[in-house]
Amino acid sequence: MRPVEHLSQLKLPAVCAGAPFGADLIAFCKAIKVRGGLGVYVARDDKTAVTASRLAQFIDPGLMTLFIPGWDNLPYDRVSPSPEIASVRCASLTRLATYTPDNFPMLAITTASSIVQRVPPVETMRSASLAVSVGGKLDPGDLIAYLNLNGYVRTGTVHERGDYALRGGIIDIFAPAFDDPVRFDFFGDTLELMRVFDADTQRSIRPVESIMLAPVSEILFTAESQSLFREKYLTALGSPAGDPLYEAARAGIRRQGLESWLPLFHTRLDTLFDYAPPDTLYGMGHLAIESARERLVQAKDYHESRLEAAGEGRQAKILKPRELYLEHDELDSALGSLAVARFSPTEATSEGFGLGAHTGRSFAPERARPDVNIFESVISHARRLNADGKSIVFAAWTNGSAERLIGVLQDHGLEELAENHSLDAALASSFSVCELPLEAGFETD
Repeated sequence: MRPVEHLSQLKLPAVCAGAPFGADLIAFCKAIKVRGGLGVYVARDDKTAVTASRLAQFIDPGLMTLFIPGWDNLPYDRVSPSPEIASVRCASLTRLATYTPDNFPMLAITTASSIVQRVPPVETMRSASLAVSVGGKLDPGDLIAYLNLNGYVRTGTVHERGDYALRGGIIDIFAPAFDDPVRFDFFGDTLELMRVFDADTQRSIRPVESIMLAPVSEILFTAESQSLFREKYLTALGSPAGDPLYEAARAGIRRQGLESWLPLFHTRLDTLFDYAPPDTLYGMGHLAIESARERLVQAKDYHESRLEAAGEGRQAKILKPRELYLEHDELDSALGSLAVARFSPTEATSEGFGLGAHTGRSFAPERARPDVNIFESVISHARRLNADGKSIVFAAWTNGSAERLIGVLQDHGLEELAENHSLDAALASSFSVCELPLEAGFETD
């Protein structure tokens, strides 16, 4: 059985060897297209996850891809996750909560720290979305109320995701699912026009007919959540005794660090495993499981440090790690019962199966020798691989570096270069350059 077939038919955990980063994602994306439904790829850290998102778009531009980042603050930190991270995270959770596997295959990319973090209930994120269409009836006051309840911040001019601004019958909203803000033009309670516009120049980019708004915070200031917060706070942390963060939350004001009380605003918290359908295919990137376990240890250590500094739990006003994060046995249970491919760059053994890929050649020895031209060595190696029937793709971190790389390689005799933006196009060329921030190359059989 071919590796992609093996992946697509996976029902229980398996080790997938010969799978360095990049090669694992190529096989994973192909397996999702064959299998259908949802695939969740877990990277060991934020940087790897961002690279994986860009690589997935290169591998298959038509594959629906979500990025679910973890909070970009430390456990039990006194600051909140950044608005950008919080909004992207909420938009992806909302999209995942409303996903129907029968519609189309979808890839969700997340991190080890995110997979062990508890999240609002699926039904909460599903019901918190708001579909808006041009020509529809929508009271601007109701829209503003929705924005305030779901974490949006009113500003004079929108600049980042989660901002909104008012000007007469116009409401500008920077929705988390968009790369640019959207201008809502009302006539009474009728939405006449929506236009995506540039936040810097204020110029319109294109009209849109419909948009799905999602929360930009995992804490929703509804009447029910506020009542629940007061009740659960008193039970878990005792009397607020003038706690300024508590008083701000009761007044519907979002202060830094409020997210550490996330469980107090919901009847329960779910995990990303609860958001995914039962037949979801999971891909654990190299060292992702180890990083997830390290995050749980880190959360426990930070919790103990806060307790030690405050004297005891109620004075510290913090919740136990198990209320915010999975416990080790919960993580092990999920990874041991689902269709989980654990990717490893090492060679295949009798356990599991292999992709047949390996890390690309390092040119460190050539770099250390002043008498050797590194570009001539790279080109010579690339030509040998191409003679064996392989397509060669040079990865550059930015568009500018791609252009410079093309020029340098052509100056050293590699004339037949093409700049490609998808894997299929690259495979159709002998030599090509693409814009991908890969730290190491890989070679497939």
